[in-house]
Amino acid sequence: MFQELVTQLHKLGAQRIFIKPLSNNDNSKQQIYLGSDFDVIRAIPSGEIHAGSKTAKGIIFKASLDFYWVALDGQTEQAPHTQIIFYPKYPETRLSGFIRGTNREAEITPRELMQPPTSFERAQRGANKRYLILGFDNQRVWAHCTSWEGQLNSEVAHVLQSLELATSVFYEYRHSTSKSEHKLLDKLLTLYQAGPISSCRLNSHGELIAYSAQNGAGYTLEAQFGITPNGSTDPDFMNWELKAHSRGVITMMTPEPTDGMYIEDLYQFLRAHGTKIQKDRMDFASRHNMGQLNQKSGLIMHLEGYDPDKGEIVDPNGGLTLRNQNDRLAAYWGFDKLVEHWKKKHNNTCFVAYRKHDGTPPSYHYGPLITLCKGSTLNLFLGALYHSVIYYDPGVNMKLKNEQWRAKKRNQFRVRWVDIDKLFAEITEVDLSQYS
Repeated sequence: MFQELVTQLHKLGAQRIFIKPLSNNDNSKQQIYLGSDFDVIRAIPSGEIHAGSKTAKGIIFKASLDFYWVALDGQTEQAPHTQIIFYPKYPETRLSGFIRGTNREAEITPRELMQPPTSFERAQRGANKRYLILGFDNQRVWAHCTSWEGQLNSEVAHVLQSLELATSVFYEYRHSTSKSEHKLLDKLLTLYQAGPISSCRLNSHGELIAYSAQNGAGYTLEAQFGITPNGSTDPDFMNWELKAHSRGVITMMTPEPTDGMYIEDLYQFLRAHGTKIQKDRMDFASRHNMGQLNQKSGLIMHLEGYDPDKGEIVDPNGGLTLRNQNDRLAAYWGFDKLVEHWKKKHNNTCFVAYRKHDGTPPSYHYGPLITLCKGSTLNLFLGALYHSVIYYDPGVNMKLKNEQWRAKKRNQFRVRWVDIDKLFAEITEVDLSQYS
C-alpha cells in the first residue's frame, strides 16, 4: 500500500516525500508540531512569510501552503486555510488550518484521525503512531495520514527504519536509501581526481559553454552537477546546497530594502549617503557594522525589535535598519523579509575549496578540503546579524549614461570564511585525498 501511495504522489507531481510520526498532540486543535529549528520551512514550499501579531506565545510569523489531502486512489481535496506558523520565542514551528474549509462529507480529508483524543483514547492507543506523509514539488503539498494500525501503518513504520532525517522531525523517502552525504562526497571525489576543470557554466538549455569571468568557480562547480545559473531554490544536490570558496569572503544573501530613502528615491539616497560621488557616477559601497557609524555613508545599522539577551524577536514590525544621525530611516529590511531570505538558504550546505589556475578561460581544481555544515538555525542567523558576523557590504551604484541615471543594485550580506562556524550547529571537515 505504501508504494501505491508513493506512485500516486509522484503522478500528482511530488518531487520529494517526507514522513513524520505523529503524537497524540498532533491534531487539529493543538496543530501539528514541525520542529524547533524552523528548517522545515526551507524544505516545504510555502507562500511569502508575513509577520503576525504578538500573542501569548510571543511574536508569530505565518506562511500559507497550497495544500491537498490525497487518497490512496489519487483523489485529492484542497485544504485552503493550511499554513505554517512559527514562534521564534520557543522556538517551534506548527502546521495549522489543515482541516478548516474542507468538505465534511468527503472521506479524503482525515477529519476523524485529526481529532483531539480523549483520555480513554490516549490510553487505548498507547505508543501507537499515525504517520503523516507529505509529497511536494516547488509549489504544492499533498498529504496523507495513516490510521494507528493496519497494513499501511505497518509498512510505513518498517520503511522509516532505513530513512534519514531531512529536518528535525521529518524523514525523507527516496528510491535509494544511500545517504545523501555519501553520494555527495563520492561525486566530489570524482571531481577532485579529475584535476583542473576549465571555467564553464550551463546555459538556459542545459548546454555547457565556456565562461571567462572572474566569478566562474561557483558556476563551474554547479555545471558539474547539472545546475543552471539562477535556477530553482531547491537544494543543488539531493538535500545539499553547494558553494565554492577560496577561504575569503562569502556572500550569504542579497535582499533589497523594502522601505526608507533608498526606496523612495535612490538618486537622493546616493547623493546624501554615497561613499564615492563623481560627476557621472555615485557609489554606495562600504562595510556597515551593527551599531557603528559608517564614516563614509554617515549611516548607522541597527537590528530593531530584537532582544540579544533572549536571542528572540520582540517586535514583529522591527527589522534591520540604516539610519542617519538625525534618526531618519535610510533603508529598512523587515523581519518577515529577512526570515524569507533565510528560508531560502538550505539547512545543509557543502563548502568546496578550490584552487584557481590562470588561463583563457581559467580553470578550477576542486578539493581536497570539503566542509559540510548543518543546522543553520534562525537564532544563529539573527545573532550573527546582530554581532556583525554577517555584515552589510553593499555594491550599489548609479551611472550617468545618455543624460539618464541608471542604477545597479547589489545589497550584499557577507561573512568571512573564518567565521563560518558561527552560522551552523554542526560542521564536519573532509579531506578528499584521504576519503574512500
